Amino acid sequence: MEKITLYSIFHGRFPSEKAHGIFAAKGAEAFANEGAVVKLLVPNRRGVQKNAFSFYKIKENFSVHYLFTVDLFNSFLKKFAFRVSLLFFSVGSLLFVLFDRSKNKVIYTNEIIPAFLFGALTPYKVVYELHDFPEQNLFFYKTAFRYIDLFIATNTWKGNQLRKEFNISEERVFVELNAVEVSDFVLDVSKDDARKELGISTKEKVVVYTGHFYSWKGTDTLLAAAKKSPDIDFYFIGGTKEDVIRIKKEYSAEKNIHIVGYKPHSEIPLWQKAADILVLPNTAKEKISKYYTSPMKLFEYMASKRPIIASDLPSVREIGGESELYLVESDNPQKLAEEIYKVLESGGDKVEKAFEKIQHHTWQKRAKRILSAFI
Repeated sequence: MEKITLYSIFHGRFPSEKAHGIFAAKGAEAFANEGAVVKLLVPNRRGVQKNAFSFYKIKENFSVHYLFTVDLFNSFLKKFAFRVSLLFFSVGSLLFVLFDRSKNKVIYTNEIIPAFLFGALTPYKVVYELHDFPEQNLFFYKTAFRYIDLFIATNTWKGNQLRKEFNISEERVFVELNAVEVSDFVLDVSKDDARKELGISTKEKVVVYTGHFYSWKGTDTLLAAAKKSPDIDFYFIGGTKEDVIRIKKEYSAEKNIHIVGYKPHSEIPLWQKAADILVLPNTAKEKISKYYTSPMKLFEYMASKRPIIASDLPSVREIGGESELYLVESDNPQKLAEEIYKVLESGGDKVEKAFEKIQHHTWQKRAKRILSAFI
């Protein structure tokens, strides 16, 4: 069979340290490794560093095309910026693909507007990867979904809801979790050496959280648990400048809470190696956390070979259960603090099972399974 040309359409700053940028880059590399001709289409935004291959340390086995868009993100119209940018970018992507002379074209995107345009206006196969789940504009989604050939649902809950809420047939839904580059997190460094490099005491008990401080991430629960655990050091890696300033001020009296702030993704494996425990404290109060997400952070934790305490949520159990994780009631600082002490005392005996399970969720294996669903 002749090679397909896979147009991966990604509306986001690229390259970017955010998870969606890593997702686009690693996915494109993996699809290309499987033999597809991959053309990654991204918006040309102001101030973007364009050497994505060195930025992500990936093979230059696909092409990146920066398409015109209207960038209002730094203007007084910034509240309209995303929609305006997406509309122009979607039309630009349509024109790019139509005038490109490649054969066997397949459209792959996690944005509904380009998925709808390509599905309704072209004969090309459209694959739509569903990261969230529509709660508004349902009439529009029902209309757009008719034109999509294959849905990639990043967990079983979303796959089931597509069939139930939108009457999508079984053969048009493919469930595939997110993934991780395991080799990025397998460092030849001990916990003590990692701490020395980061300036962390080798004698203290250390809990690490890496990620943002969005409400659905549940960091408020972990911060409250840290206040209850003064003899344990808690390190929070990540967050926006505004969040870091706010939380540092709020918890300035707590000497065991260390708000480190943003660090490049390339440094995250070392921080995770320095931990006695890694925590994923997602809340059950928001659907994105309880049902929609397939948290890449948990995949990265499991690849780091450290004990993991995670909220007991459907989205988390899809990735790991009691054999791989220490599951705890969400939104309960007292229970979380108690579990942290228990795991520290036991030393954690689930890391190997977690590491073994994550081997099935590499970017390469993910790409191979997805390609098999529509080729």
